[in-house]
Amino acid sequence: MNDFSQDANCKALWRLESGALTVDSKGTNTLTNIGVDEDAVNFKEGAGSGFWVKADANRLYVTEANMDADFPMRSDAVHTDFSFADWIKLTATGLEQYILCKTGAAGSRQFVLYVFTDDHVTLAVSADGTNYTHYAHASALAADTWYHVAVTHKDSDDAYRIRIWDDTAGAILGVDKTGTSITPALVAGNFYLGYPSSGSTLGGNEDEVVAFDDVLTVGEIDQIRAGTYGGGAPGQTVLDYERKTRGVNRGVCRGAA
Repeated sequence: MNDFSQDANCKALWRLESGALTVDSKGTNTLTNIGVDEDAVNFKEGAGSGFWVKADANRLYVTEANMDADFPMRSDAVHTDFSFADWIKLTATGLEQYILCKTGAAGSRQFVLYVFTDDHVTLAVSADGTNYTHYAHASALAADTWYHVAVTHKDSDDAYRIRIWDDTAGAILGVDKTGTSITPALVAGNFYLGYPSSGSTLGGNEDEVVAFDDVLTVGEIDQIRAGTYGGGAPGQTVLDYERKTRGVNRGVCRGAA
């Protein structure tokens, strides 16, 4: 099981557990639930996940007023690097489906991570709070398959990455989508898992959504996916952290002087 407690750059962790669907286990970014169900049968972490019915425009969200001051991509953010990682399992394909997004006023979107109608995971970035540019991963998703999806964006040079793990194949899906995007605008608005529109919201399951205000490395993304993330230092695993906190290090025998 991942341990994000020692990572100061981890700003939110929604494990989407039964009885605690809206709880942020890292910060205080409590979600409001509109119709998302608990699923204790289909999940990838813990003992449950959230289930979205697309036709009902289900969503979980937090308003900017209720976000922690250091939540990534707030409109008043000082540091605007961001990384998000989560598990998704789509009920159907061929539909536009928002995984997560930070939006402003009606018609404006700061950034959106979504699955387009061609089933490709796409990052949409707005430079002005209204118009936005799309960056699509080259490989398509299938229905009824768990995928671990991670997106990162670095403020200083606008470098981004979309990395996807196909859990059925047990391998990275295709190759990571990387490049340079336009600079995202800082727009006051809600952060959503799903979206308040049946035409755009998610249809299926989502599990263990985690948000960072820095850029995760490929190794860190893979550790989160594998459930071995320790978070105390770059590349540190849960086992490394436990060894350190117990005073047991590699090459040092327990009880040695």
